[in-house]
Amino acid sequence: MRTQISCFVAVCGLVIVACSESAPSTPSYTTGATTTSSGSTGSSTTAATSSGTGGSGGGTTTSTSATTAGGSDTTSGGAGGTTSAGGSGGSGGMGGDAGAGSGGTTGGSGGSGGSGGTGAGAEITKVAPTAGCGKDPGQAIGPAVRGTIQTMGTKPAGCADSKCGAWSYEREYFVTLPMGYVNTKAYPLVFQGPGCGSGGTSVYPLNSSVDNTVIRVGLTPPPNTIGHATNPNQGCFDDKEGDDSVDWVFYENLWDKLALQLCFDKNRVFASGNSSGAWFSNEVGCKYAGDATHPIRGVMPNTGGLPTEARFVPTCTDKPMAGMWIHEINDGTNPFTGNKVAIQRAMQVNKCTIGTNYDNTMFDNFPIGGNNPATTCRKIRGCPELYPLVVCALAGNGHGSHDNVANPGFSTFIKLFSAPPLLTP
Repeated sequence: MRTQISCFVAVCGLVIVACSESAPSTPSYTTGATTTSSGSTGSSTTAATSSGTGGSGGGTTTSTSATTAGGSDTTSGGAGGTTSAGGSGGSGGMGGDAGAGSGGTTGGSGGSGGSGGTGAGAEITKVAPTAGCGKDPGQAIGPAVRGTIQTMGTKPAGCADSKCGAWSYEREYFVTLPMGYVNTKAYPLVFQGPGCGSGGTSVYPLNSSVDNTVIRVGLTPPPNTIGHATNPNQGCFDDKEGDDSVDWVFYENLWDKLALQLCFDKNRVFASGNSSGAWFSNEVGCKYAGDATHPIRGVMPNTGGLPTEARFVPTCTDKPMAGMWIHEINDGTNPFTGNKVAIQRAMQVNKCTIGTNYDNTMFDNFPIGGNNPATTCRKIRGCPELYPLVVCALAGNGHGSHDNVANPGFSTFIKLFSAPPLLTP
């Protein structure tokens, strides 16, 4: 396996280990219906007891099976401030068009009020605060604080991984609250995934221009016992397992747990990652863009891609999403074709008007600072202003973490969503 080692600084020196990943050979992708259910296809039970270590959740809370959904994604749904009962231990009904939201069914931990949404016609530029706003976050502000959450489910026979059937894993994550965190201000939140063999602290620290304006959540990959379909025993995310991935249960249950503890904006939740974490972020964005209860607004992968082999592909939404991709064009470990697939799918759901994919569209320079040339990253023309798509196609044949591009680049990208026209009063 080819590895890349890079040091990050968040609380202490961090190491990113990028592992070998398989990549798709055919640059094509299709989208399915919006997904709202938690867990894997054939999953019988999801989400049990979750606990926070070091104050990241505190004590013991109980969430419901993550099969309930919040507000409707079409005509009913949480209209800015309409209260819903909140499903899945409940971050509330994030619905569609204005109206009295149907909300989610009551969760075991109590529902939270929905406020605005991400469905068709929803005011995506408005802040949609979580139920955690106004609450004590239960952890220190500044350092990365470790938490755990128990997840469980069942993979049907014939799953892509080598291990099918019932599973149960305690998952680890690290929450970093910005300095000066105010529990009445709804911050952007970024889920971050490391490369294979690394933990939830080995993630991009971003930089000073955005570090104190977002909540960062570093995710640790599941244990090797998942029997990864293409990278066994390498400490990777379950990123080639379609809808059966153990990571979807983890993502949904953690989203709900954090929504009850922390003050973040449901309309500004992002997924970022390196290598295996980039495959994860591409897939979670594909699966949850515009989702009624656990939405992703945009993705920021470094290398990685989207799978195209049928048994590896998750069911994806047809909702628009933002994205910023970094990749060396001749990367031999994770070929650039993988992210070309992700870019093509994003252009399709965004209904971009110039070209249909990376190779036949047009670009404008997207300066990111950090002593990078203005041409390092480029924004795709003809895409909706509310869902910008940016590509940093780097010269070279390496498989690196590209800290010098990712930290200023992702920071610049996230900042777009804290000012008009992407955020309005």
